[in-house]
Amino acid sequence: MKEKFKIALFNAAVYVVGIGLMALVLFGSPFAYGAGKADLGGKFDDGDLYLITSVDYTWETNSEDVERDIEFDYRYQDKDDIRTTNKGLIAFKHRWEFHDKHYVFGLGRFDFNEFRPIRNRTQGNVGWGYKILRTDTMKMSNELAMGLLHTDNGQELIVRNSLWFFYKVAPTISFTNKYLYEFADVPLVRNETEFNYLLTDTLKVGIKNVYTEDPSSDNIISFNLGYVW
Repeated sequence: MKEKFKIALFNAAVYVVGIGLMALVLFGSPFAYGAGKADLGGKFDDGDLYLITSVDYTWETNSEDVERDIEFDYRYQDKDDIRTTNKGLIAFKHRWEFHDKHYVFGLGRFDFNEFRPIRNRTQGNVGWGYKILRTDTMKMSNELAMGLLHTDNGQELIVRNSLWFFYKVAPTISFTNKYLYEFADVPLVRNETEFNYLLTDTLKVGIKNVYTEDPSSDNIISFNLGYVW
């Protein structure tokens, strides 16, 4: 079990370090110019291991109309001494706002899943976003994009639609839901629901449910400890 735990942590660390290096190359010191969150969660159950790591970060720029976002997620599960989950994603988005409610963006994304027929997926997209709702406690946005998807089987054009919703239930409690559907030869569906409770200005605990269909489906619930800045 110790060896498998080391492997899982090593894989997660590789992706986190990769994001950090990419951020430093592109933008300099990320902590000085933006806001984000990093989560670590998982469980041990009768010798079985389940590990989740994730990072979401938004960089501010010199222009109020430009934002850059990086998203990272890695999941590893070991059950009865057999690895059953090993997957992750890294995404980078550059967004230009040209109206109070409208913006355009470019998106690059890589995801892998050891246990699906198409293991690796790399894509580049351009799209349009609309801010449906913006208040002090609620935010909702919808994005539509078109791009090129490269997989182990070749290349194809895809269309992506995503919906993001945030609700600040109380000063220390928040709810977030992110839904994504990709129209492709093998469609991808991902829905992420999360409740968070702020312990301090920088520490939080939360519960997250992630449903993925690509084409096999899984539904994972985890408890997380996170750092926000």
